[in-house]
Amino acid sequence: MTTVFKNSIQNNISPPLSVTTVTASSPSANYVTLGFATQAITPFPIGSYIYVSGISVSGYNGYQTVTGATLSSVTYANTTTGAATGGTITTVLWQSNAGAKTTVIGISLTNTTANIITGSVQLQDTVASTTAYYANNIVIPGYQSLRLVSQGEKLILGPSTNMLITTNTAGSLDAIASYVEIS
Repeated sequence: MTTVFKNSIQNNISPPLSVTTVTASSPSANYVTLGFATQAITPFPIGSYIYVSGISVSGYNGYQTVTGATLSSVTYANTTTGAATGGTITTVLWQSNAGAKTTVIGISLTNTTANIITGSVQLQDTVASTTAYYANNIVIPGYQSLRLVSQGEKLILGPSTNMLITTNTAGSLDAIASYVEIS
């Protein structure tokens, strides 16, 4: 049995974005680019995790790692081809390991702006295909942090659980999750 302590960090989190265009790659290139309204900052930096849902061709949907990013698009590895429409992109703080038991020992949300914002954390069990809010639209004052799991509290997750993070204001939220994986 192996026990590993880890942190997952995302900064400049924005609200979920509606997909405006889906540009599939050629079969040999193996990537897809999703377009959205131009943002003030790049909402999904290279290497960050996203959850794509609602695109008309299901092969584009799911948990993805960003390989390219601009103010108005995001690219990720994908072998699906063909025209598609619709969809939403949401920031994923992390996905629990499919072969491990995960215990969350800390979640911190930090408002990086002077204004009051709201933040939400959703847990998405990809095995059971269920999603539920752990915290929904919690008010976070300007330049303040909120601890959702702290002081000995724990959150036990099943395998392959996504933690989705959203806010109501673009680029306003940083999130950190500390957790233990036992495999």
